This record gives sequence, C-alpha cells and structure tokens, in this order.
Amino acid sequence: MLNAYERQLILFYLCNAASRFHRAFPGKKEDLAEWVAENRDILALSDENEEPGEHRETRHHEKEISAQEWKHLRETLEKEHAAACESEKKDHTARLLRRFGREMDLAPEDIAILEILLRHETHPIFVSLIDSFESGRHYHRHRFFNVTHPVLPCILGIPASTFRARFAADAPLVKSGLVSVDDDGDIRAVNRLLRLVSVPDDSDLDVCRLLLDAATPGELEWADFDHVAEDRDQIEKMLKGALSTGTPGVNILVYGPPGTGKTEFCKTLAARLGTNLYSVGEEDDSGDDPSRKERLQELRLAQRLLAPGRRSILLFDEMEDILSDPNSGWMPFSSRGFPHLRSGGSKVFLNRLLERTPVPTLWTSNSAWATCQTVLRRMTFALELRKPPSQVRARIWERELARHDIKATEQDTRSLAKEFDVTPGVASGAIAAAGLCGGDLAAVRLGVRSLAKVISGEKPPTNQGPPERFDLALVRADIAPVGFADRIVESGGKHFSLCLQGPPGTGKSAFVRYLAERLGLQVTQKRASDLMSMWVGQTEQQIATAFSEARAEGSILVFDEADSLLADRQGAMHSWEVSQVNEMLTWMESHPLPFACTTNFGENLDPATLRRFTFKIALDYLTPNQSQAAFHTYFALKAPPEIDDLSTLTPGDFAVVRRKAEILGHLQDAKALAELLNDECEAKPNHSRRMGF
Repeated sequence: MLNAYERQLILFYLCNAASRFHRAFPGKKEDLAEWVAENRDILALSDENEEPGEHRETRHHEKEISAQEWKHLRETLEKEHAAACESEKKDHTARLLRRFGREMDLAPEDIAILEILLRHETHPIFVSLIDSFESGRHYHRHRFFNVTHPVLPCILGIPASTFRARFAADAPLVKSGLVSVDDDGDIRAVNRLLRLVSVPDDSDLDVCRLLLDAATPGELEWADFDHVAEDRDQIEKMLKGALSTGTPGVNILVYGPPGTGKTEFCKTLAARLGTNLYSVGEEDDSGDDPSRKERLQELRLAQRLLAPGRRSILLFDEMEDILSDPNSGWMPFSSRGFPHLRSGGSKVFLNRLLERTPVPTLWTSNSAWATCQTVLRRMTFALELRKPPSQVRARIWERELARHDIKATEQDTRSLAKEFDVTPGVASGAIAAAGLCGGDLAAVRLGVRSLAKVISGEKPPTNQGPPERFDLALVRADIAPVGFADRIVESGGKHFSLCLQGPPGTGKSAFVRYLAERLGLQVTQKRASDLMSMWVGQTEQQIATAFSEARAEGSILVFDEADSLLADRQGAMHSWEVSQVNEMLTWMESHPLPFACTTNFGENLDPATLRRFTFKIALDYLTPNQSQAAFHTYFALKAPPEIDDLSTLTPGDFAVVRRKAEILGHLQDAKALAELLNDECEAKPNHSRRMGF
C-alpha cells in the first residue's frame, strides 16, 4: 500500500522518465508502459484516463507502443502527478530526510539521490520500478544504482553531468560518507539512513545524532586511572580546550595490552567532561565485522554529522584496522613475533583525515608499534595504559565483587590484587562468570587462573613479602644486613640500586622483599624468562616496559637471574646481546626508584654494569653459628653437633628440608633432619666460593 506522498513520488519519477524516454531512450518506452499497466491499480490511476478500447491486461504483451498511446500515457501520468502535488503532504521519512539535508547542508540533488536509495530499501513498489529499468531490454550492462547508468538521472530529473558531479570524491555525499562509490561505479548509501524510517516523527529529534552509536556507560572510575594521573589529567585539559575552541585535528592515542581499560578510560573521560561519546565502526550495517572501507566511511560520516559545535567526542577502537602502515602487506612473521595484516590505503588520505578531523577523536590500539610513523606523528597525545598497580587493582576487585554480590572482606580484595597481576578486564570477566553460578571467592580464583593461563601462560606466583620464617640474622653477607636496612630506611632516599650475588638459597630475593617491606613499597619482580625473547628488539622493549611499570606503580623493581640480561659484552656473539645490556644500562641510570638485580654468578656480569650499581652485596653460605640458629628457627629443636660440619648450608636448604620432613614425619627427629640437610649439601656442585665481586 502506498501512502499519498509515496504515490506522488512514484508519479514524479514516471513523469520524468516519460518526458525523456521518447527522445533519449526510445527503447525504454515499452518497459515503462508495461510497468504502469501492471501497477495501475497500486498507483490508483482512474479508468477515465484510459483510452477507449484499450485493454490493460494485454497491453504489456504488445511489442511496440504507438505514438498516440505514448502521448496518452504521458498526459495521464502528468495529470495524476499534478493532482497529487496539489494535496501533497510529505510523509514521516521525507520530513526527516529533508531536516537531515538542511543540517548537513546538502543540495536538493543530494537529497533526491538519498531519497530514491532509501525508498528502494524500504518499499517493494520502488524495488519493482527500479528492477524494470535495470533488467529491461536495454541498458542492462550496468546496475541501476551506478554513476554511469543513463536512466537514473532521467527519472530523478537531474542532468547527467550534474548527477555525476554529485559523486565526485570531494562532493558532500561522498566526502561525508553518506554514499560510497566502488571501483565499478556502483552507488551505495550507508544503511544507517534506514534509521530515519523507524524513529518517531519528533520535531525535537536530533536527526544527525540519530545516525550515530552512543557508547555504553563505563564501569570504571576516574580514580581507577590514578596510576597514569599525570597523563590522564593532561588529556582532560586538552580536550576541554579543544571542545571549547572547536580546534580541529585533535587525536588522542590510548594504547596498551588488551584488558587494561583503554575503552573504559575513554568512556570515563567523556563522562567526566560531560560530553557525548560515539563509537565508530564497531560493526557493519548488517551487524557483522566491518571492512576497512566501511569503518572509514562511518568515521567520515560521524565527523561530518558532529561538526561543528556539537560538543561530542568520537571513539575509534582497534585503530590498527585503518591506521596501520599502508605500504606493507602480509608479513608471515613480524619483528615483534607474530603474524599480522596491515591494510592498504593512501598515506595522504589518512594524514588529512587526522589533521582535519573537526571532532576530537580517541583512538585505541593494542599494539601502537604497528602503526605507521607518519600517523603517530599526527597524534596530539599518546597515553600508555598498563596493568594498574596493586592498590588500584584492589579497588576494582572490591567494586566488581560487590556488584556481583560476592562476599569479600577488605583483606580478601587486597589478597586478590596481590595474588593476581591481571588486567581489569580479566578480573571483571572472572567475577561475572563466578556470579552466574552463584559462586564465591574460590570460584573467582579458579576463573582468574583459567583466564590468566590462556592469556599470558602459566606462571608461578610472585610473593610480595619475604618468605615464611625469614630471619635477617640468617643472611650472611659482606655487610651487616640489619644495619644496612636500617640506614636505607633512615635516609629516606629511594634513588639507589642493588646487586646481590651469591649461591642459590642464600636469601637474595628475600632480602630485597624485606627491604621493600621496611620502605613500605611493593615489589615488581621480573625473571629473565619474563623479559627475554627470541625476536630481535623484543627483549629491549620488555626491559623498558618493566622499568616503566615499576615507575608507574612506585615499586621496587627486581630482576632475578640478572646474569642472563647483563652478561659481559666482551664475550657477546650477536649484536642483540650487546643491545640488551645497553638498554639495561640506560634505564638503570635514569630510573628514579629502587632497583635490584640478583644473580648466582656475579663474575659473569658486565663490568660496566657493576659500576652502575649503588650497592653490591655478596651473600654466602651460613656460618656454623647461623646454621645452628636456622635449625632452631625452622624445626624448634637444638641442632646436633654434625651440623657444624656442613659448610654449604643456606636458609633455602632449611626451607626445603622442612617440607621433606613434614611429608616423611621427621620433624621431631633431629638426627634425621641433619641427614636430610647433609643430602642437600652433597647435591650441590663441589667447588668453593669466595665472597665478594
């Protein structure tokens, strides 16, 4: 069923076609006459306009239409159209489309083009009319909605040259992203225009914003980004200025590993600024994965719809899709260690897109290094988001647990934050999953372990404090450990570095944790296996990231097995072995917080590295008196005399033997404990060590 305006529009198209076909496209007259005959009832053409003796049901079988019949058909269509125009009242879709055209400053020809594209998508009678022109006897080499199709401008009543000009690259329809033209000249309107058909006819409706997708509210708070407070606050000031002045070309890059809260930061920022945040290019018109071209088209449309002065911000997630290096193709293995695909495109186009954007745009990326350098240079500011520090993680854990009605104490949330060094996204997902099954903290822990394992591999937990039964008096070092710790704490200074060398189990890592506890600092511990990579340049990048992470958290950075990272460069076989030591040296000199390295082989360290450590501490095996004290500390028994003969005991040996004795039931048997300690000593390499470097 046609409404009055749709009928008038169809008659308008038919009149335009009839007035031109007899001259320019004589072969099309039969197609038009045949379609009118088939749809006479739908068009409500009165019988009095039919020629005497004319049979509608058989006209479409005639091969040619006579001049008299063609003249009568034209007069009938023109008369019906004139009558329809007298009482014309635009329907809901037409009114919204014209309001939209005024706000977008579109020409009447542009609105006419959008209208026929939109009607073709929403009413079968328009589909039928277009099909008759597209699949008729003539001019079927092109799709009807094509820049080169000769009939389309005819039925719109637009000169062919004017019609083609409306699809130039810099014409409003194309430049705005409302319409795209492919390499074959096929025309396609963005499906978002269909929203003009489905919304209420509200005079207060913002038609432009109707076509955009408002971002969902964020779940994090401004304080959850305290670990990047300086950069966070700078971005806030910058966007306030851009929104108040309308300055173009403001692009903010937010990058970091998945789950660190990049999108949530953008949502929280927009809420704090009191602005609208619109997501761009998250799905195509069918709700599926959009192509690069579709994402670009939607970005251009959003920029045009919101400019100027609409006090809004755009969010473009996963910017790698369109802002990666446009000159590179498929690389089976990149220098960063995994395959990736970078989309093609014009550098100039992307550069201008950034430079001229009238709306402040937030870009997120998991791997900003894959982005073309010319694009990065056009970013106004870049914020790196890492895993938040323990105190921020605890706050997020507490809020998410409460949101899902999972009971937990303050101590529970602190414990979870220390136990699991995971991103907010992982924590939120695990808590939500546990809440679905009515779970408790045990279910949360199980879920976090499962996600952390698949994301970053299974890793042993990193304890923040010294181990159980740790006693500084059991550490044998070339300095007095207790006095040294006291002086460090009293000085209040935090710009120092430590190198602790000694046999395994002598308490190197435990001593650093004890010192951190005295200073009131957390520990960021990295093993050589966490930092070293088979890919050239990746080790250096991960070293830099570790220092950056510790600086952001205000923690003591500890590198275990440092001899793997700081080996003597004179024996280097490859250039990357030298570059990773150079990277360490650079960061050691500039790092403003405590930094410590532990190694079992201090003699293998690069001499230049040793010179840069503020304190070099050598640890050794326990003295006989320390061994007796350790025996009492770990077993609550008096040490048997044979303990004095074991010269290579460490606090770590006592911890291992206690675990053995608990299993074997020997905790009350001093003689059996001494034998177990002897076994530990005999298992060690048979060579002497001296204290010092």
